[in-house]
Amino acid sequence: MNKLISTFITLAMTVSSVFAAEIETRSLEELYAEAVSEGGELVLRAGGDKDDQADYYLDMFKKRFPKIKLTHSVDLSFYHASRFDNALEKNDGANIPDIIQLQTLHDFDYYAEHGLLEIYKPKNWDKVYPDYKDPHGNWVGLFGVAFSNVVNTKVIAEDKAPRDALDYLDPSLKGKIILTYPHTDDAVLYQFWNLKEKYGWEYLEKLIATEPTWVRGTSMPYVAINNAWYGASFTSSWAFVPWPESDTRFMLPKEDYFLTWFQVAAIPVQAKNKAAAKLYLNWMLSKEFQGKWLQFPARMDVASPGGYKEVRHYNTSPADFHRFMLKRDKVERFRLQMEQLIGPYEGAAPLEMNYSVKP
Repeated sequence: MNKLISTFITLAMTVSSVFAAEIETRSLEELYAEAVSEGGELVLRAGGDKDDQADYYLDMFKKRFPKIKLTHSVDLSFYHASRFDNALEKNDGANIPDIIQLQTLHDFDYYAEHGLLEIYKPKNWDKVYPDYKDPHGNWVGLFGVAFSNVVNTKVIAEDKAPRDALDYLDPSLKGKIILTYPHTDDAVLYQFWNLKEKYGWEYLEKLIATEPTWVRGTSMPYVAINNAWYGASFTSSWAFVPWPESDTRFMLPKEDYFLTWFQVAAIPVQAKNKAAAKLYLNWMLSKEFQGKWLQFPARMDVASPGGYKEVRHYNTSPADFHRFMLKRDKVERFRLQMEQLIGPYEGAAPLEMNYSVKP
């Protein structure tokens, strides 16, 4: 029996080594040439809630690789995921993108379990934090997104800015706070889950009683704060290094936990432009891009901007957010609880909002 078990283990290890994905070794220029030869097209579906949200890095990609015709769309990740599901269900290859880049991390686990993702490890794979990649090569995180305090220092003086949860209960902030409905966004829902876990339901009730302005999507808070319509939010994001001539600042909590996740990307098995998709993943994980990202990089050997430390040195856990996203029964129950507490969401959908008008 022991000999049989030993033989089985040896066979399993042999099969595993045969099918293990090797890390890409080709240069960006070699990958670029192959992508151009393939047809020079790339179709990307990026999760987000404002149509220009991906322009910062996609404009860089287009400039770096001008012979690639990039077609992309930004939409809420669960919409992109459901469209991908429908295309698979109908065997509709015309609507299957070359890259899916989503915030709904649980979708990648599902797709990987069903063999729907290309096994591929881009160059610099070994330099990506272990928690931010699938060990088998199904998916990889490209860049970190942290949600914490976004503050306009002209509306709220920096030394008076809310940093921790209890600060947001300060009566002097009434009318200056804008928040995203937690029941419309899983990332924000996770933030409220952690507030509930630390401070209890009583805190959530007190926060809601301060009558913050509620909006759908996480883009309007940073737009509204940057326009000085409101003073602060913890349900949005901003660059670690302030934009020139902007009064908006990103401020981490003094004590509280905050949210970070890594936006994940993968190549569908049925993608038509796999060479271009591989070029994209390799460029996103190159120092060319990682060194220009606005918050936490995905690579362990690239420093965070603005003097920030590595993500592991802060009171945040991308892996915990991933675990939360996998617990769909808990997520959906808590979503409905928050809707009962705050009320049904109102207002335009994020991609239909008029960002030039104060909400």
